Amino acid sequence: MGISREEQGQIISQVKDAIKRIDEFTYVVKSQSSNGLYNIHSTELGWKCDCPDHVHRGVKCKHIFAVEFSFTLREQVKKETIIQSISSVSCRYCNSDNIVKKALRRNIQTTIQRYLCKECGKRFSFNIGFERMHASPQMITSAMQLYFTGESFRNVQKFLKLQGVKMSHVAIYKWIGKYVGLMQRYLAKITPNVADAWRADELYVKVRGNPKYLYALMDDRNK
Repeated sequence: MGISREEQGQIISQVKDAIKRIDEFTYVVKSQSSNGLYNIHSTELGWKCDCPDHVHRGVKCKHIFAVEFSFTLREQVKKETIIQSISSVSCRYCNSDNIVKKALRRNIQTTIQRYLCKECGKRFSFNIGFERMHASPQMITSAMQLYFTGESFRNVQKFLKLQGVKMSHVAIYKWIGKYVGLMQRYLAKITPNVADAWRADELYVKVRGNPKYLYALMDDRNK
């Protein structure tokens, strides 16, 4: 059985630089079978593509599906990851809860509340895991979300620019390296509690003409 247009669109959306966003209503998608480009426009009647499949057959083509996946991802990231406020704060140095707000620390990208401990006299801030970073936690986590869903560093840079954040693609590369390292060290301490029996399913797909097998595995205990 062949792959549906929706599945093909999802594959396209996961290929780096396959989709280029021109503006809010216009995208350009690379052809999978040639060096051509297809233009996708948002209209009152929905997305329109100039590929033969959409123009001549009048169907929703794989390029439109790809743009919809990319568009949905962008809208999700715009909402940004919500970092929960710390409900019970105490001094980072002496654990005293006798603390008061003491000024704000500002940089180009964000503002962080600073505190003063009345017991030990130390000043500090709560920005767990993002200390000394010039961008806000929301922007860093949003950039990581985009990168791990297949966007290139330069595409992530463009997204941040749309949000009013000027950051080089090299800085984004350093974010990824830093936090991937932190996650690897954390995950290395975790022992999965899995069953002895596993279920497997496979999907045969082509990525840029190269056949690939995609496997999904799940143990019986945690399904």
